[in-house]
Amino acid sequence: MTDIVTSVYLAVLALGAALINGAVGYGFSSVITPIALFWYSNKVLNPALVTVEVVVNIALLIRERRYIRATWSRAKPVISTLFPGIILGTVGLTYLAVNDVKLVVYAALLPLVALQLYGFSRPFKNERRGGAAVGSAIGFLYALTTISGPPLALFLRNQGISKREFRCTIAQIRVAESTLTLGTYLAFTVFFSAKLVSLPALSLLPYLFVPALIGVPIGTLFLTKVSPELFRRIVMAVDGLIVSYGISRIFVTLNWVPSTTGYYVMAILFLLIALLAWVSLRHLPLESPGPQPPLSDADG
Repeated sequence: MTDIVTSVYLAVLALGAALINGAVGYGFSSVITPIALFWYSNKVLNPALVTVEVVVNIALLIRERRYIRATWSRAKPVISTLFPGIILGTVGLTYLAVNDVKLVVYAALLPLVALQLYGFSRPFKNERRGGAAVGSAIGFLYALTTISGPPLALFLRNQGISKREFRCTIAQIRVAESTLTLGTYLAFTVFFSAKLVSLPALSLLPYLFVPALIGVPIGTLFLTKVSPELFRRIVMAVDGLIVSYGISRIFVTLNWVPSTTGYYVMAILFLLIALLAWVSLRHLPLESPGPQPPLSDADG
């Protein structure tokens, strides 16, 4: 596959991911990464994605700025514990083999996708302590894979917050994690010769940033007729199929299973994801419940 064709594919993929991100508040990197790993290594892809996400997340936070005061107490415990995980994730990205990082990406995504499809919900009794506990893990996962939306969404939805609170809280956390991660990538490039912020990574920016600039605003208007939860679970189901394929291929690449067995692994995972998606989607409404009223002081 030529470089220009790959770049066009990346731009189309980024446009779809930007539409999803604008609609549900996350999903840009978690949609792009499992597919783009077939074309690029994480050391090239991650810095480009994180750079674009700094801008995207700031824009989403500006859109939801009126709810910052009401949701800061939810975001703060996670934000305050991100940095140690980001350091460890950057070390892993720098020194782990490419296929090992791919395996981490797929292995982390598959259970998260399954839990969201299943509709798992178990709120933390002490939300502040729970946020602090997941912060470092999310920082590590994001720096290593650029994926944090699914675990963040799982944590925040378990707490039963409203759609607007969810959007604002996740935007605050993702602004912090993306800016801290980009700064850490730069520091490792300058001081440890990690070559994370490099010309190959920077060359991907136009193919990611322009689709994000177009897709995110459109995505904010996309779910006026469709239930956000229905749309979100459809996205998770597609993500699950992609990840299942990725896992089967990486097993073969690492010589863990023969090529034929890899297809059996993929088929089994496909069936599991399809079953979860069918059980999950058949109980959801097809139409959006309509716009929510403004939050009152009591809601905040």
